[in-house]
Formats: sequence, C-alpha cells, structure tokens
Amino acid sequence: MIDYISLSRKRNYKILYIALLAVSLAALISCEEENSGETSIVLTGKIINPKADFIVLRNYSGVRDTIKLNKKGVFLKKYESITPGLYTFAHPSEYQSIYIGYGDTLRLRLNTKAFDESLAFTGAAAKENNYLINLFLEIEKTNRNLMSEYHREPSDFKKMIDELTAKRIKSLKKTAKKNGFQTNFVENTEKIIRFSSWSTLERYAFTHYGKGDILKSDVLPSNFYSYRQHLEICDTKLLNNYAYRPYVTSLVSNVALYNCARKHGSGEAVDRHGYEYRKEKLHVIDSLFTNEELKGLFAGIETRNFIRSRKNAGEINDLVAEFLEISQDEQLNNQITKIAATYINLDPGNKLPDFKIYDDQKNITQLSSNINGLSVLFYWSNKNESYALRVHRKVNELRYKYPEIKFIGINLDNPESDAWKDAREQFGFNMATEFQLVNSQSISKQLALRNDNRSMVIAPGLTILDPNINLFHYKIETTLLGYLSR
Repeated sequence: MIDYISLSRKRNYKILYIALLAVSLAALISCEEENSGETSIVLTGKIINPKADFIVLRNYSGVRDTIKLNKKGVFLKKYESITPGLYTFAHPSEYQSIYIGYGDTLRLRLNTKAFDESLAFTGAAAKENNYLINLFLEIEKTNRNLMSEYHREPSDFKKMIDELTAKRIKSLKKTAKKNGFQTNFVENTEKIIRFSSWSTLERYAFTHYGKGDILKSDVLPSNFYSYRQHLEICDTKLLNNYAYRPYVTSLVSNVALYNCARKHGSGEAVDRHGYEYRKEKLHVIDSLFTNEELKGLFAGIETRNFIRSRKNAGEINDLVAEFLEISQDEQLNNQITKIAATYINLDPGNKLPDFKIYDDQKNITQLSSNINGLSVLFYWSNKNESYALRVHRKVNELRYKYPEIKFIGINLDNPESDAWKDAREQFGFNMATEFQLVNSQSISKQLALRNDNRSMVIAPGLTILDPNINLFHYKIETTLLGYLSR
C-alpha cells in the first residue's frame, strides 16, 4: 500500500494518510546547499527572430540579470564573479536551463521559431550545455512515447522507468568521463534525470486508473514511490532544473487527488478544476516545503491558476484566504490579492471597461461602439504567432457556424510598431473585426491579460457574460448556443 503525505502542519487537520513512506517530513526534505566557489565568465550570443530586446539570466539565489540585445539580436555580459551551476536563461514565453562553469566565454545561439531545437553552445562548458539541451529533447520525446505505456501493470511500469533512469545516468557518467565534464554539472544533470523519471511515476496512478478509480493505487508495489524517502526539494537552486517544477506539480497533484478521493470514497466526485481540490493542493504544498520562498512560489502558482479559471467570487476569496495563511511573502501576497480583485471585478454581470481601440485605419474608437449584439472578444499578439494563427482559424470556423455572434479580435502589440499591420496583411485577418488597444499596458492590467490567450463573452452595454471562455474547449459550441438562447 502506498503512503501519502499529510495536510498542513499549521492546522489541526485530520491526517488522511500517513506520511510519505512513513518518513517524517523533516527528514524527507534537505535544505543543504553546496558552495562550489566562483569564477569569471563572459556570456554572449545571438537571438534570431527575437520576441523582445532582452534576455534574462537568473539562478533564484540572488542573480537576476536583464541583458539587452542590440539591433542584430546580439548580447554580451561579463561576470567578474559568478557561482558555477545551473541557471535559467529566459526570453519572452521561452526558458531553458543552462550551465555556467569555469572558463572564459560561453556563447549561445538560438532561433525563437524553434527555441529548444535550435539552441546551441560554443566556448566554455559548451559540451556540458549541448549535452543538457540534447537530454531535454530526448526526455521530451520519451515522455510522448510513454503515453502509450501507462497501460502496463505497476511492477512492469516501475521496472521500465527504473531501467531507463539507470541507463541515462550510466550514459551521463560515461560521457562525462570521456569529455571531462565538471563535477558540479554531472551532479545537477543526474538530478534532472531523476526528477524526470519520478514525474512519470507520479503521473502513473491517474493515467493508469483514471480519476474515478484513483484509490486503486493502494495496490501499487511498496517500492513504487521509494524515491520519496530521500527527496531533496527544499533548495531554491533547483528552480533552474527544468525537470524540477514538473515533478513538484505531478507530486502535489497526485497526493491532492488521492486525499480528496479518500474523503469522498471515490475519485469520481472530485472536480480537478474545483475549489476543494485546489485547496487540498495548497495544504499539500504547505506540508511539503519548509522553505518559505518555494512554498509561496508553488502555492502562488496554484492560487493564480484558480483565480484565472474560476467565475465564482466567493470561492476566489476563500482560496486567497487559504493562500494568505500559507505565504509569508508580503509582496507576493499583495500581488495575489490584487489579481483576485481584478478578476472579481470582471465577474459575470459586471461592466467591462469601455476602453479605446484603433481600427485598421488607425482611427480611435470606443469598444462600446462596436458591441451591438452578443460578442466574443479574443486577444492576441504577434509575439505568439502560432497562437494568433490558431485562434483566428478557430474564430473563422465559429463565425461560419454562428453568424449571430460577433467575434472581435483585439491586438495587444505596441501601437507604435508595425507588428499588428504586418500580421493582418500576412495572414489575411478580417479587417472589419480586428482592432488594437490604444493603451495596452493599462488595459492589460484592468483586464488581467496575463498573456494573449484570453477570450470573453460580452453583451450589449459591455455586460460581461463570461470573462474567460475557452474557445478551444470541446463543448464551446454548446456554450455559445446557451448564450444565444438567453
């Protein structure tokens, strides 16, 4: 029988299941950090088809550096003193783990149209970094192939994953010896391999048994989650490990679903998008982490996702209250509170701000002037070309089927650039129903436009019917028909 983690230590909450494999939480988590000294290095490279004029380098332990690109997409930054290890290299909507080791200059090159596939390194620690990106691509491919393997019986699946893990670690050490990889890199890369494998094991129960029968995971072999005995997830540096966050997410989701199913006697009654399940996930996070920064980070992610997906102000307030009991980060607490207030203001029945928009001739008009019936507003940016094309294709399909509904595209790009005009002309968007925000920064905050993938259903008078509709949901047509029949 598998042992699951208990709920929050701060509450006199009934323990639903004994701690991970009977190991106390304090012993389960290690917060030790190694000090491997410092080095000087030049980080340089070129971004082809950049989405912004900067890249970000950070290690979640003090370093957060925004590095400007020149007009050719080239950047260069010299660090006189930097600690070797994994760092997160980010460019808008994309990020990847890179390794900074001892050496003179690390050069990288990538094309944003194939971010991970095109990323290549030369110079200091180039062999390590190229190994790292190839490992990432291999793991992605393997994970896709594993989807057809979750039907295996537990013991067979566990054996397969253990053998795959051992094979990857053996290959790493062989390659490291051949190429003289730095010890720090090998240690960090082994963690990537292990976290990736553990994620597949955490996803097994839900994928194999399904939500309704999740309690059948009681019969999993006693060693199925044996790695939980020596988890070390308390170090913020692990945030630079690209397999770390997916693992934590899988672990929290698995435990929370099981705990909720235990309450109801079955997983059938558990709404994985609902308040109870998300609240349980916060409790699991609270119990997993003694590191307050990591606790706040993961609890904040769950809370934000819930706020952005729900349409019930009472449940949003309740979950924010749960979050505020867990988080000690005042800045994060203020952010979550403001996001919640913004979304509550966008509740169905409230009025949408009557913001100014440009038409295709660069004339300014009010949004209300263009809402004369049931309307769907969909927001997009040329910075995410694949989504822009995808949402327009979907909208064209829906327009054909539901001519009674007006679908209005709202572009979020900088009005001073030609990005909107170029995209319209290149992809042949319907100019009569395409507009651009005059003040995108201010309106984006008012409408909580985190990215460019937000859509809303609006009635005449700018009355909000649905502040966050998913145009790609398999029941979208049923939903739209429901609004038409009102």
